Amino acid sequence: MRSKHMGEFKNKIQTIYIDPPYNTFSIKSYQDSINTLEWIEMMKLRLIESRKFLKETGVIFISIDDNEYANLKVLCDEIFYKSNYIGTFITNQSKRSNAIHINTTHEYILCYAKNKNKTKKFEVKRIDIPENKKLFKKLNSIALELVKNNSLEIANQKFKKVINDEVKNSKQTWLKNYSNIDENSRIYFAMDLSTPNNPKSVSIPQINLNLKPLKSRGWSSDKKFIELHKQKRLVFKDERPYSKKYLEEATDNAQSVLNFFSRQGTNDLKKIGLAGLFDTPKPVELIKFLIRISTNDDDIVLDYFAGSGTTAQSVYELNLLENRNNKYILIQTKEPVKTNTSVFKKCVDLGINPYISDILLFRINKFIKTKDYDLEYI
Repeated sequence: MRSKHMGEFKNKIQTIYIDPPYNTFSIKSYQDSINTLEWIEMMKLRLIESRKFLKETGVIFISIDDNEYANLKVLCDEIFYKSNYIGTFITNQSKRSNAIHINTTHEYILCYAKNKNKTKKFEVKRIDIPENKKLFKKLNSIALELVKNNSLEIANQKFKKVINDEVKNSKQTWLKNYSNIDENSRIYFAMDLSTPNNPKSVSIPQINLNLKPLKSRGWSSDKKFIELHKQKRLVFKDERPYSKKYLEEATDNAQSVLNFFSRQGTNDLKKIGLAGLFDTPKPVELIKFLIRISTNDDDIVLDYFAGSGTTAQSVYELNLLENRNNKYILIQTKEPVKTNTSVFKKCVDLGINPYISDILLFRINKFIKTKDYDLEYI
């Protein structure tokens, strides 16, 4: 964190994600545990530096478990101030702790802002929530078949029944708004285009739109109607205009309990041929989720406990999937892998120097080659 290269990034980092040592004495392949007082001092110094690097809109996410959660919370309250505490995510874990009394199947991610009043709202697309993916796939498949085999009017009638049944079964009441399908089989919410203004008529010859005044409300601006027309999002029901908001655009506030299981991180390495190269890699989808809710397209992400490089892969994937231009900075000490462990043997088999930093670089390069990513350095 005190690298001579980092000075230029003070007040420029939007999101910091770190996965520090948990102090559990349970990791076999590398040093995960130190004296608690030493751990507190180590974290305090790094968190003080972290705050200096964050933009005024910036946030920090810190993964931790029960062992040091209380100490970490006290430190963050002191350094970032209680008023900038955003909340704590609880992540479900697939592994059980096999404790005598309570099997622990969760971890935490603490979140603090540099200035909570300037931090963006944490919104997530519903389609990116893991438990929604099967539902969205099913509904899109049904919509496609209905439009293919029926008139659009009949298809919509049948789809409304599908949505009503789904709301009853899944209890996801927000779905009831998304009961329309268009000629391209896309599911949408017909959003009202009236506004709480004085009644007025609308006449826009260039898009052949003429609207009479409503009794007690006004209409959206001419500019908005023209833009919606260009985007082919203007739809009429009973001679009244509405705007299409597609199902894949539906958003919700981030929820505190996240279903990103630890085995997903292991599978992420397996997908690129690196199974067994790290003991506890975080899931790529988890870090992508955190980056999505906290950054804009050109922001910088910092991870100074870089470990296996999940943060790097997450930024790469988001850039590819969403045409972003996010950048990342990773910091990892040249920490040795313990000998006589499966990770050490894997390093030898792959020709990797048995250090965490070398594993990190190997993973990044392997992913880049797999995805044919155009790498640029900042």
